[in-house]
Amino acid sequence: MKHLIRTTALVATMATAAGASTMVQDIDVTADVSALENRDAVSVWGALETDLETALAAQLVDQIAYEGAEDAADIHIEIDTLALASSLETEMGLANSVLEGDVSVDLPGSQYDQRYSLTVRAEQAHVHYPQGTDVSALNVGSEVFYTAMVDAFAAHVAEKLK
Repeated sequence: MKHLIRTTALVATMATAAGASTMVQDIDVTADVSALENRDAVSVWGALETDLETALAAQLVDQIAYEGAEDAADIHIEIDTLALASSLETEMGLANSVLEGDVSVDLPGSQYDQRYSLTVRAEQAHVHYPQGTDVSALNVGSEVFYTAMVDAFAAHVAEKLK
């Protein structure tokens, strides 16, 4: 009977820990968009660092900790690949645009840190388009496409912290 009680208590504790969300106190994104060759894309993608930080904070709004919190995470994202399909490729259905980066989630006690690479492809961003979006009218310089890619990246990172 004692074993059953201990097992039940352990399972309840693990379920509570698994259901708990990681609190976040800092989000930092670095990206070098200066290498983009498409001028239209540069004008839209130029604020990627700030926009990705904002999108991630919006996804984690219920998990933002006060500054100096002891058990809160610091998130660092380094975008190292921003491959955008040309307008011709997009029109031909070859939308191979990719947003890729290394994600580091640092928590007190290094055994809980997370390190992974994340790749978001154009196909994965479709769920983030506003309802009624005419996909055939989008290109890499489109605000709708840009926002969907950023939101998709942020959603994947946030999901791992829930």
